Amino acid sequence: MPDPILDPLNVTTLKEIYPAVMEDLFFLNAPFLAHLRGKALYPFGGGAFMQNDFVYGALIGGFYQPGDNFNIDVVDIMSATIFDPKYVQVTLSEYLENMLVTNKGPNAVFSLVNTKLRIAMNTISAIVAIALARHGQASGTNITGNRPKAINGWIEAYNNGTDPGWEGSIFANYGTQARGGTVGDALDSVPLWVGTSGGAVAPIGYPSIEESYQDCCRGGEEPDLGLGNKAVFAYIKERIQTQQIYQQERDPYYGASGFRINNAIFLKDDYFPSSKYGKNQSTTGNWLTGTVAIGAAPSAASGFPANTTCTIGEVFAWFNTSKWLFRIANDPEFGFGWSGFTRAQDGTRVAGQVKAMCNMQCLAPWSGKQVLGIGS
Repeated sequence: MPDPILDPLNVTTLKEIYPAVMEDLFFLNAPFLAHLRGKALYPFGGGAFMQNDFVYGALIGGFYQPGDNFNIDVVDIMSATIFDPKYVQVTLSEYLENMLVTNKGPNAVFSLVNTKLRIAMNTISAIVAIALARHGQASGTNITGNRPKAINGWIEAYNNGTDPGWEGSIFANYGTQARGGTVGDALDSVPLWVGTSGGAVAPIGYPSIEESYQDCCRGGEEPDLGLGNKAVFAYIKERIQTQQIYQQERDPYYGASGFRINNAIFLKDDYFPSSKYGKNQSTTGNWLTGTVAIGAAPSAASGFPANTTCTIGEVFAWFNTSKWLFRIANDPEFGFGWSGFTRAQDGTRVAGQVKAMCNMQCLAPWSGKQVLGIGS
């Protein structure tokens, strides 16, 4: 230990913490999560699972002449998707000495516990925001990672069982219901490749923007939200600016600045997949894009080149938020609530959790689409 332990300057001078604000240099912006909370939040009141019923076919009928016999077979034209409750938590631990002895009184510029509680809420929100773009299915053929504990993100809904999404996954099922077969294409949304025929990324063209949007329309139903990371946000903005249809808007659900394409406001979400701005963080998740191997028979509508390794690059997606349900438990503790501290038996450490039961359900996968292969 040095002698003396403090020099004259430290003995005679107090330190200054200014401004009295804890600057957040870690967490990012998540407008998609804000939109789901604001427009698609439906509390879960209990049950073994969540079920969405749908019609996948028509009854038997057609033109006839008098005297013809009618086909009176009973046909199945209805089914359902089911989703399990999924759970997420963040633990806050601290020592009683820090809480009750040291961090108190006028010398405590910030409350240690209150600051950590805010960080816990930001952490669980970041975990969920990243999971929105990933999946919650068990590992299997062409599905990357064993993630049955995670929520069923939009990458599962926006698939057709044939073509890969942004992380290389192909989902033969949605909500445990098999795609194709009996239900046909009722649960299909075909991922759209807009890169080159050689598998490289390419600049986004206005036809791809407009046509992918129209693919999500049916009758009066249209997307109301477009999302991408800030790279693809800039690329699309640069493209449509020259079309003289650019309209700057302020998003009422998040307060972010965006622009309108048809009926949808397009926003940048920092947690969206991105090759330029994506990151790996062990504490919150992985949203870094790479390459995807395409097989011999991609669907024609996807635009994927056969037998090619494609660089995913930047990704954006269309959403009709009226076709999504964001389910959160209506119990205070499991609705992103704080459990309170519990004292450990072997010391002065205390711990508590912020917990949530939440999941996503898409009522109509045709109402949205993911677009891949975008470069500068």
